[in-house]
Amino acid sequence: MNASKETTGRSIGSKLKHRFMYALICIGGRRLAYAFLYIVVFFYSLSPAVSQKSRAYIRRRFKPRSKREFFKHTYLLNLTFGQTLIDRAVLGILGRVSVRSTEEERQLCRDLCAPGKGLILLTAHCGAWHMAVNLIDFIPVKINVLYYKNPQDNDKTVAEHSGKDARFSFINPAGPLGGIMEMMAALERGEAVCAMADRVFGDPKNAVEADFLGGKIRVPYSFYRLSAATGAPVAAVFFPRLGPGEFSTWTAAHFSVPDLGPAKDAYARFAQQFVDALEEFCIKYPYQFFNYFDLWEESPCNKPSTKSNN
Repeated sequence: MNASKETTGRSIGSKLKHRFMYALICIGGRRLAYAFLYIVVFFYSLSPAVSQKSRAYIRRRFKPRSKREFFKHTYLLNLTFGQTLIDRAVLGILGRVSVRSTEEERQLCRDLCAPGKGLILLTAHCGAWHMAVNLIDFIPVKINVLYYKNPQDNDKTVAEHSGKDARFSFINPAGPLGGIMEMMAALERGEAVCAMADRVFGDPKNAVEADFLGGKIRVPYSFYRLSAATGAPVAAVFFPRLGPGEFSTWTAAHFSVPDLGPAKDAYARFAQQFVDALEEFCIKYPYQFFNYFDLWEESPCNKPSTKSNN
């Protein structure tokens, strides 16, 4: 795995702090955990190391004109992220969550699965991405999740909280060929594959450039090549948080990818379709983009700025 990606999925809080939050949920539910979260996030957001993680996104999305504005956006972003983590724990511990989806959207997903060629569900580090597969029970086929479990990730999954078997399988992207063989096998069985498409895992050469929030970022292209090879359609699905324990599913785009040969640049326009949908999400839900990483830094097309307001 590329050295720059070794921190993917690493938790900020220790195991003890996570257990304390879980205990608050058991004692007083979501409300008590939220109350404590306001204090924790305030002090975390004061840390330069923490604020640096979201600096690139905040500067591009909000263009803060002062340190006070920058801190406000940092705090609200971190607070929303913390609330979604609590909501995930509440779902696993207490089984309480509300999900909204339209019949039109549910039927669309059923129609995409109907030909039996499988379905590639692409999402991003936004909204309730970390419990997404628990919110889409209307997918009529088995779901396989491309998921890397960092040894330093102290957050429990919904299944780990509930003690019940997950109704989906995991594919490890750190395995041989990045899990591509397992994904192909799942699609050939007519199953769904769910993956994050906003960040490169592993070799940065396996990426194409896309325009995002006024700059260039690099995103994986293998999912679109996989679609072309198997005939499986692609659906960009996000899970915005609407309120305490309330989420919705948003199928922002869906398309099929023709076989355009092995050249990765031939699939850049499909990656751009996904990124366009993600940008639309960030405009509508500005405090729900949780990719704590400078996506723009890696692209050679972006010239580093020497000016900073923060």
